[in-house]
Amino acid sequence: MQLQDYLNRFWASKIDNHIIDLFNHYILFEVVALNHGTSSSHYLKFHQVKSFYYTNDQLPIMPEEDDYLELSSVVFEQEKSNKIELRFNGGENYRSSSMNFILEIWGREMLVESSSIEVDGMLFDIGDFE
Repeated sequence: MQLQDYLNRFWASKIDNHIIDLFNHYILFEVVALNHGTSSSHYLKFHQVKSFYYTNDQLPIMPEEDDYLELSSVVFEQEKSNKIELRFNGGENYRSSSMNFILEIWGREMLVESSSIEVDGMLFDIGDFE
């Protein structure tokens, strides 16, 4: 089975918990998936997170009022085609990240650059950063 096959288990899952631990460089999602009337608990943990970017271009921009968030999809991109650059001091100094995971949470997106990912206890080593 390929990594994307494991990530497809998270399609349209209810997010029960999430942790973004900046100092220990990981992002964790605990979810419940509903498949043919049967629910199952899963977790997704990004290890050695170099960077992440979250965008909320969808209304309402304020926090959701109900207690349900959906992890609509998780996509792995081996080629790291999504690049984000930050420029400081008028462009003299910059940092760039090549994102290799795209998560859709309802209509919002989170892009993550991580060198390994754990799916329900199975660790996938993506490789070193460029």
